[in-house]
Amino acid sequence: MKTKKLLSILLAAGMTVSMLAGCGKSETVSNGNNSKGNETSAEPTKIVVALMTLRPMDSSKTDEVEAAINKIAQKKINVIADIHWYDAATYGTQIPMKIQAKEKLDLMMYTPVPTASFNSFMSQNQLMDIGDILKKNAPDVVKTLGDYLKGTTTSKGVLGVPNLGPFSGYETIVMRKDILDQLGLTEKAQNMKTWTDYEAILKEVVSKAKIAGIVNSDAEGTVISPMPYMNGSNNFKENYYYDRFDMNSLVMIDENTNKVISTFSSEEFQKVIERANNWYKQGLIYKDAATAKDYGQTLIKNKVGFSYIAQLEEGNEVGIKASTGFDIVTAKVTQSKVGTGIFTKFGFAVPVTATEPEAAAKFLNLLYSDQEFVNTLTWGIEGKDWVKNDKGMAEYPKGVTADTVNYHTADFLYGNRFLITPWAGSPENIREIQKKENEKAPVSKYLGFSVDDTGIENEVTACANVVRQYKPALVSGSADYKKVYPEFIDKLKAAGIDKVIQTYQKQLDEWLVKNGK
Repeated sequence: MKTKKLLSILLAAGMTVSMLAGCGKSETVSNGNNSKGNETSAEPTKIVVALMTLRPMDSSKTDEVEAAINKIAQKKINVIADIHWYDAATYGTQIPMKIQAKEKLDLMMYTPVPTASFNSFMSQNQLMDIGDILKKNAPDVVKTLGDYLKGTTTSKGVLGVPNLGPFSGYETIVMRKDILDQLGLTEKAQNMKTWTDYEAILKEVVSKAKIAGIVNSDAEGTVISPMPYMNGSNNFKENYYYDRFDMNSLVMIDENTNKVISTFSSEEFQKVIERANNWYKQGLIYKDAATAKDYGQTLIKNKVGFSYIAQLEEGNEVGIKASTGFDIVTAKVTQSKVGTGIFTKFGFAVPVTATEPEAAAKFLNLLYSDQEFVNTLTWGIEGKDWVKNDKGMAEYPKGVTADTVNYHTADFLYGNRFLITPWAGSPENIREIQKKENEKAPVSKYLGFSVDDTGIENEVTACANVVRQYKPALVSGSADYKKVYPEFIDKLKAAGIDKVIQTYQKQLDEWLVKNGK
């Protein structure tokens, strides 16, 4: 189906298409083939793009969106994209394999999924230095991100383009309001201050609503502490956020001493898995959290669970309602910081095997400059999947719901979030609010520091494999932590965690001296 669609688009490449409205600040990037304005008779450049979504999507639901995206891309940059959407689990396995097999792939996302993370791709030398390519082919990216590009710049060059959006967020407990209202727990939930408070609510929900109390936040089985948050203390205000340098979260830095330490050997992590195990034995945690391919919003949408924990920024609550179909109540736990980990969480990169890096950069530039382009990729076809109401906000068309919509993703996944039309229910000035939140957000003292796994690739891979083997059962609470945890730590040591820490410590020390810290 996709092949036929692409062939038809290619055959029509020389035809003139109607001008499409973009953002007022949008700039058209010259592709060197235009002979008169935006019209071109040159054959469009074809690229392959890999995107991650929060839930599986089949081609029958994405073909129309792909065609709309290509109509804009062909008109403005003479590029056509063969776009592939993957859920998180599939993305983490398929994309690394495609690069290794040198399959056609010109633009891809790096993600929080460890096997498809910025650090994982970087350590395997799978990312192309696109510094000069961006300057020539993606000027809006360079102009819009400015110093933020430092977050994905290493000694190997500019290896990625981070998504732009609210960088100040909170670790937040997300709960279904309908269940809280039904049980008379809404006010109590809004005023939680400790994990004990949350536990009490979970007990009532599980016993009376007959639903899983808390589901996993990610595909790794995380329940209580989505990294890089550390929730060792019972009091929310005593928990903290740490700058995440490797997407496997093997290490963290003690800000008081500037010492690199093993994340999983920390006292805080031990307290987290102890609490998770205790809750699991009480039946408060989704029993399949360790192995579930779905997580968070998807499980809430499917009525599997009552709550989950995730990082939310201003306005995220509305997006959750749009994706799940439920009103929610939230309780903040810990505030995040603007750090390197923010910029290496979600973004785009060009694999070293790409055959059309310049065209990929032009396509990427539209994600940071063209509102119609990024709106379509996020919300789908205007008029079918979403409409703009009289307040200028996005919402479902009449008769369409979160359950029946053909296409709908999240506004934090692709490119410049500040260009995306906010979903209805948010303040009308939500984007301005988010920008102001960025300006006053606490900044990590290690902003700009990134680790390089050169020379310890085997140890990092071995440690990551150990983490993948043991972490889901531990953080979901399903494992007997008293028995399994010591084995986990022993296996990490055998895999070379001490060498990883030593290498990162040396890099950090050199960075601190260089930056006068």
